[in-house]
Amino acid sequence: MYFPAFWARGRAGSASVWRWSDISVADAQRDADARALELDRLFASGQRLDRYGYSDRPVREEVLEQHPDLAITRNVYGAQILNAANAMFVDIDFADDPAREAPALERLRTWSAAHGLATRVYRTAAGLRALVTNQPFDPKSDATATLLHEVGCDPLYVRLCQVQASFRARLTAKPWRIAMRPPSVRWPFDGPGMAERFEAWLASYESASQAVVACRFVEAIGPAIVAPVIAPVLALHDARACGTSRLA
Repeated sequence: MYFPAFWARGRAGSASVWRWSDISVADAQRDADARALELDRLFASGQRLDRYGYSDRPVREEVLEQHPDLAITRNVYGAQILNAANAMFVDIDFADDPAREAPALERLRTWSAAHGLATRVYRTAAGLRALVTNQPFDPKSDATATLLHEVGCDPLYVRLCQVQASFRARLTAKPWRIAMRPPSVRWPFDGPGMAERFEAWLASYESASQAVVACRFVEAIGPAIVAPVIAPVLALHDARACGTSRLA
C-alpha cells in the first residue's frame, strides 16, 4: 500500500497543484511549487496539457487507522475506505440495471470455480462486491489485473489497485445516498477554518450514516477457507461495512 506521508499545495498565477513526499512537508512543497510554476507557464503559452487519467498518482487520503497489511482512509467525498495489501476485493457495477445482477453473480460463481477461489459475495447499492478469502494476491501484478478484468471488474478500480498497491472497499455511505453533499473542503486542510468546516460536516455525515450500510452479504462460493492473512480484513470489513439495513 502506498499513502504518502506528506502533502503540500503549490500555487503560481492561475495554477494550483498538490504534490507529495515521504521525506517532509518542505520536500512536498518544493515539488508542488516547481510544478505550479511549470503549469502556469504552460497556461500562459496556450500549450495544450496532457490530461492525467484516474489513478495515475497516489490518492490524497488521510490515513485514519493503520494495521498490518491494511489501512482505513477517508476518500475525497468523505467515506471510509478499507485498503488491503493482499486481500482481493472485486468491484462489479451495474448501477440502475438490476437485470444484470443475476448474470454478474453467475459469472462470479463460474470465475471462482475455474480458478479454485473461495469467494464471499456482497450486494452494494450499485452492484456486487466480492472478497477472495482462500489466498492472497498482488494488486500490482498483471496476472491479478487479468483475473479482475475476466470477472467484469470496473477497469478504473483495477488501475487504482495497481497504482495504490492495494485493493479497496468502501466501508461507509456515499453522501448523496443519505441526502448529503460531499464535504466542501478536503484533507490536508491548508486554509483558515477548513478543519472546523470539515468536522461539522463529518458530525452530520456520521449521524446520517448510522441507518445505512455499504453492503449486504449474498453468498459464499467455493470452499469455506479463510487464509490467516485474509482473516483480519474479512473481520473488519464485515463488522464495519456489512449489515441488513438500507444500502447507501
